[in-house]
Parts: sequence; C-alpha cells; structure tokens
Amino acid sequence: MAENQLPIFFRHRFLWHILFWIVIFLTYWLMYAGYMEYYYVEFMWGLTLLPARIIAAYTFIYLILPFAIDKKRFITFGILTLIHSFLYGFFIWATYHYANLFPEMVDLSKMPLFDVPHILNKLASNYGIPAIAAALVIFKKWYSDEQNNKKLVEEKMAAELNFLKSQVHPHFLFNTLNNLYALTLIKSDKTPDIVLKLSDLLDYMIYKSNDEFVPLTKELEIIQGYIELERMRYNERLDLQYEIKGNAEGYEIAPLILLPFIENCFKHGASNDRSKPGIRILLEIEPAYLKLSAVNTIPQEKKNDESQSEGIGLNNVKRRLELIYPNRHKLNIIQEEKTFSVELKIFSEK
Repeated sequence: MAENQLPIFFRHRFLWHILFWIVIFLTYWLMYAGYMEYYYVEFMWGLTLLPARIIAAYTFIYLILPFAIDKKRFITFGILTLIHSFLYGFFIWATYHYANLFPEMVDLSKMPLFDVPHILNKLASNYGIPAIAAALVIFKKWYSDEQNNKKLVEEKMAAELNFLKSQVHPHFLFNTLNNLYALTLIKSDKTPDIVLKLSDLLDYMIYKSNDEFVPLTKELEIIQGYIELERMRYNERLDLQYEIKGNAEGYEIAPLILLPFIENCFKHGASNDRSKPGIRILLEIEPAYLKLSAVNTIPQEKKNDESQSEGIGLNNVKRRLELIYPNRHKLNIIQEEKTFSVELKIFSEK
C-alpha cells in the first residue's frame, strides 16, 4: 500500500509520538495541578519526570510487549512486566527524591530512597502511561493485520475470479465451434453468418468483457447474438421463446454471468433432443432485482453418464456469483423428469 493510501494514524509517525507526549504531559499536569492549584509546581515536576516516563513507555512497548504479541510467551511477559513496573515506580520515586525541586514544601531527600509504599504509590499513579502506549501499539497491530488479511482475501478472490473468467472463453468457444462444425458437415448456407456472429461474440468476450461490470444493454446484445446463432442452427426444429420485460438502460452487470445458463439450455437440452426441443427464456428487469428464468426440455433418451447439472459452465458461474454477488443473489436449479429449469435473481445494492 502506498504511503499516501495509509490511514492517517500510520503516517507521520514521529509527529504522532510528539502529540502523544504532549497530551500525556498536559493531562498529568492539569490533573495534579487542579487539586491545590499548584500549576507551576506540577508543571516543573512534569518536565522533570518526562524522561523517566518516556524511557519506561518505550522500553515496555519495544522490549517487553513483543513477548506477548509476537512471541506469545505470556509467562515471560508477565514476569518482565512485574519487574518493569517495580523499576518504573522506583525510577519515578528516585527522581522525586534526588531532584527535590521544592524542599520548602516537602523535603523528600530526608525520606529513605528504598521506600516501598512510596514506590508503589508512584507506580500506581504513573503506570497508566506505558499501558496506554501498549494499547495503542496493540490496536495498530490489530488494524494492520486486519487490513493485510482483508487484502490477502481480496487478492485470492480476484485471482480465483480471473481464473474462472479465463475458463469462460474456451468453454464457450468449444461449444460454439462444435455447432459450427455440425453445420459445415451439411454444407449449410448459414455457415458464413454463424462465423460472423461468432466473431462478434468472441470480440466482446476477449477484449470488451474484462471490466468488473458492463452495461446490461451490452450484455443483452451478446445474449441476443448467441440466441440468434442457435436459431440458425436448429431452424424450425426448435420451439424457442425469448422475452425481456423491463428497461435495461442504466443498469450494470458482471460480464458473461447470464450466458452460461442460456447456453446450458441448448447444449444439454436441444442438442440432445432429436424431436422438437423446447426452451423458455425470460428476463425481468426491476429496480430491485434482475431475474432470469430459463427452462428447457430434457430428451427422453439421455446417456446414463450425462447430467445437465454438472460441468464447467454451471459450476463456474455458481462460483462467480458467490464472489461477485455475495448475499445479493438467489439461484435455484431444478431438474425434473422432463424439464430442467434455472431461476436466478440478482438483487440491487441497498
């Protein structure tokens, strides 16, 4: 991630550290000075104690805290924290003892240096500083880990999606070339038109469908072109109904997300039916959703090892729907004795 794309609390690190110590200094100064309005006294003590507080905070977050958050050695962390806290309290008390800035108020030099009650008192009143610094470090690490994990998941999903999209082209090309081959065998006059339409489809699929989303109107043109290809192939033998309800203008959709379901109707239904296959395709465009209903008849005699619900096409598009429209689509596939039906709803973002 580029420097200017990082959250602001990850940038200008030195300035954030300066701001942290300014806030700490002002907080302790105003909090203790407010008791008896000794603002000058507490200001001078705050400046005197600042080096001890800075040393304690940085030794804790850089030398001791890593035992917990990086090395997961919690017992060692606990022992070192106890030692650090006592030494910190002693360091603060020793600063009071030797600096003795205002002996006319209280002559601290006459008190014992190793005075446990005073050490514990200074520990209790000052250890919040390393604790706050540690909390900020933990939050920063948690946020950074979350962002890295999110980025890894997004990169994995993008790689998987690119792989799935790369499978669409050869799969579709394979099926369409089979159709073209069948027409060339019978020397059909429709062959040149099919080659031209196939060229238009491949131009869209290879060069114009690499965007994450494309206009729905363009996607419907591709579907229309594919259906016309199949009409040429089956002619009067196919009972086909194709209808669009609603206005597609202004909507976008993931490229080639609908075509596999329509292609499946022809590949597994009409191509295996030697009588009069039937296909019903309905697209409903509403502000809240896009709905595709596709039903095809199943040949009475099918190979035992063939299942319309299997194969690269449908498995591919199912996974693409999960990646592109998580929690925003509903897919029902029903295979009955004589019909195979697909109902897909893609909901608009709320």
